[in-house]
Formats: sequence, structure tokens, C-alpha cells
Amino acid sequence: MNDPLLRAYFIEDTKIAKTRLRDALKDGNGCDLIDYLKDDYTAFRYSTDNGDCEVIEWRGYYFSESEWDSRTGPHKTLNEALEPIRYLLECGDEIDTDSASHTVSSAWPAKQTFEIIRNLVSIDDVVEVNGVKYRRTKAGYVAA
Repeated sequence: MNDPLLRAYFIEDTKIAKTRLRDALKDGNGCDLIDYLKDDYTAFRYSTDNGDCEVIEWRGYYFSESEWDSRTGPHKTLNEALEPIRYLLECGDEIDTDSASHTVSSAWPAKQTFEIIRNLVSIDDVVEVNGVKYRRTKAGYVAA
């Protein structure tokens, strides 16, 4: 938030008071300001019985976090933002996932979303993506 243009965009997009933003930055609470973006700019969220993770996409920057890891960012690329949570999104070949529910909401195109979650669940397990259930097969995901 050192960039005056980014600060102006942040104020415009979140409707935060300039004094509140200034005080948060002065107090070293800049990281907490990202919470203001969550409602409108969360582009990806994966939830399971044990917790969740998400990616916020805002004006060309990406932030990621999970219940088990601290928020990271800003990242210039989606791939960089996914790296800290990738172990959560690619565990389907390492552990049996059939005992949990798996829900993904994504603002990204289906092809991109399924690439990100390609190994999310075990083969023959189901994940719900944007309200539709898909079963993972050896060839990829198919509507369940």
C-alpha cells in the first residue's frame, strides 16, 4: 500500500475511510486490510470438512490463505499465490479423500479451475464445483 495509486484504488474499491486506511498502515496492520477485499474479490475457495483455503484476486494482484497457513501476497501471478496452498489442492493421489465433502467455488473459467484442482480428490471421489458435482476419473473430471 505504499503506492499512492494502489491506495486510491483500495479506497475506491472497498469504501474504506482514508483515515482508517492511514491509521492501519501507520499501526502496521496493512495485512489485515486484505479482509476488506474478501467479500467482493475472492476468486477461488476450496472447502472441506477439515477447513478451507482461498485466493483473492484484486487489480492484478493475488493473495492466498488457508486455515492452516498465514495469508501470503501480494503475488504478481496466480501460480505464485497457489504455491503456498498447492499441497491442499493436490493431495488426492496421496491420501484417500472419500470420507470428506469437497466444495469449490471459482470465478475462473472451468478449464482453469479443473487444472488447479486436477488432483484435489482421489480417483472415483466427488467434488462439487460451482454447485455441480463431478467425479474424478483417470481421464479427468466428469459430471456425476
